Amino acid sequence: MIKADFRKCGNDIIGFTIKGHAGYADNGQDIICAGVSSAIMLTVNTITDFIKAQADVDINHKNIGYAYLELKEPYNKDACIMLDSFRAHLTLLEEDYGHIMVRTVQ
Repeated sequence: MIKADFRKCGNDIIGFTIKGHAGYADNGQDIICAGVSSAIMLTVNTITDFIKAQADVDINHKNIGYAYLELKEPYNKDACIMLDSFRAHLTLLEEDYGHIMVRTVQ
């Protein structure tokens, strides 16, 4: 199970922590893990390289299934929108395939 926790400040999504593996299929064949991993990298790269928002980022590439991003204040509105879009994407994957639990905390 992939657990995706999104953090809010007021109405804005300001970060996430994602842990785990979907367990949908064997390693290398798991379309849910691949989709989540790709969406993570797109989100992180868009926020840091294109929007140029300041954020703390920790991505573990050693097959542990861990990713973390937290925007730094003042929160960039475009980065918050990107994070909200990412959360919506994972929620759709959760609804369509299961194996993901998406939560949002204040």
